[in-house]
Amino acid sequence: MKRRLVQLVIAAAAACLLIDGAAFAGVPYSFSDHPSQDGRCIGDHGIGDLDRSEKACLEQVAELAQRIGPGLQLKFRNGKTRVYLNEEAKCQSTDADGCVKYQLIGYFPEHDLILIEIDYWEGVSYRLVWADTGDDTSIVAPPHYSPDKRWLASVASGEGPSGPPDGMDIVPSKPSSSVKEWHYRTPDDGKWLYEFTGWDGNARVNLLASSLGAPQRSAPTSIDRRNGEWHLREPQ
Repeated sequence: MKRRLVQLVIAAAAACLLIDGAAFAGVPYSFSDHPSQDGRCIGDHGIGDLDRSEKACLEQVAELAQRIGPGLQLKFRNGKTRVYLNEEAKCQSTDADGCVKYQLIGYFPEHDLILIEIDYWEGVSYRLVWADTGDDTSIVAPPHYSPDKRWLASVASGEGPSGPPDGMDIVPSKPSSSVKEWHYRTPDDGKWLYEFTGWDGNARVNLLASSLGAPQRSAPTSIDRRNGEWHLREPQ
């Protein structure tokens, strides 16, 4: 996994710059070596986390979303509308305090789910939005479908102050009062960084854990679903 070297990518994205991602990542414009391709819009030919195309998404879901100047407007199927407004003036200031940009970067047609990237000067986060109601949930990276497409898993972590929040999310693709979302944020004194490596069936997310302390080592681990709940298995 490429640790906080993605800081340059984040800053560039927030400042609307173009840089050569191949210089610092095994997969250009990516937080990890396993970036999700799920939800990538038709006509989007990128492969990383940060090279997803808003233009392709706006064309695919024109009935739901449009770019109006600095605003990303979503019109939900229940008739309600929401506008995500870029703070472009703050992004261009010398200190960039309060800089934020919203981009529509993904759509999951089977579940009518929209993926929004939120860029800050030194950070990024993501939001899944259900197009029928406008309900949403925050996640740390573009998510990976489980084989049965019932779940979406998102994992991100790294050293340093920039990049996505350190943590993991597992979210049902169809919200239900009987099926809970699972969110984990790595504590400040956490001893491990985690990277998504793949689904193992529909009830296990495989991870690669890398230690922060000496001696540095890596170990496979997982998030498992047991008795209707998700549980992180921390390495020993």
